[in-house]
Amino acid sequence: MLHSILKPVVKLFIQLKFRIQIIGLENIPSNTPLIVAANHVSNYDPILLSCMFDWKIHFMAKAELFRNFFSKWFFTSVYAFPVDRQSGIAIRPIRQALAIINTGKVFGIFPEGKRCKNGEMVQPKKGVAFIAAKTNAPILPIAIIGVKKGIRPPLKIVIGPQVNVCQLDNSDYTSLSRYVMDQINDLELKHSMNS
Repeated sequence: MLHSILKPVVKLFIQLKFRIQIIGLENIPSNTPLIVAANHVSNYDPILLSCMFDWKIHFMAKAELFRNFFSKWFFTSVYAFPVDRQSGIAIRPIRQALAIINTGKVFGIFPEGKRCKNGEMVQPKKGVAFIAAKTNAPILPIAIIGVKKGIRPPLKIVIGPQVNVCQLDNSDYTSLSRYVMDQINDLELKHSMNS
């Protein structure tokens, strides 16, 4: 309910704040379940993805955002659920992610596991590979490019061809996560703001 009320308002705010160009709309599959995997450059990222697409994307969010009643209510209403990054054990949120995908919904994840600047290379976490391997859901790589300060700075959201994990070796989570992140980085490099 809250999601459907807030989405058009937040989308208008995002469109006023950034000059957004979306590239690769033809790569968006018509069917779900689906894993949306994107680079993580700012706090706007989950909002951008949730507002710019028709899906209701379920995201993991840091547990600190759920500590008081209002913020817990808000983030739960917009399909976020908590993960404790300090504990090092994410069994409950992983199970929740699997349940989301297994019921035919869209799950969003940032493989880097933290915010990184455009072009910064880090070893991705294994979560995206584990979840994809356990569900056989396709992964849609997305690069977010150019979230900067200023008056309506340009911003690109680049959607790549989906990754079908059934056609890859999905037993090596480290390599599969790296492969997904490489697809995102390639989109970022190809469509950088200077190109």
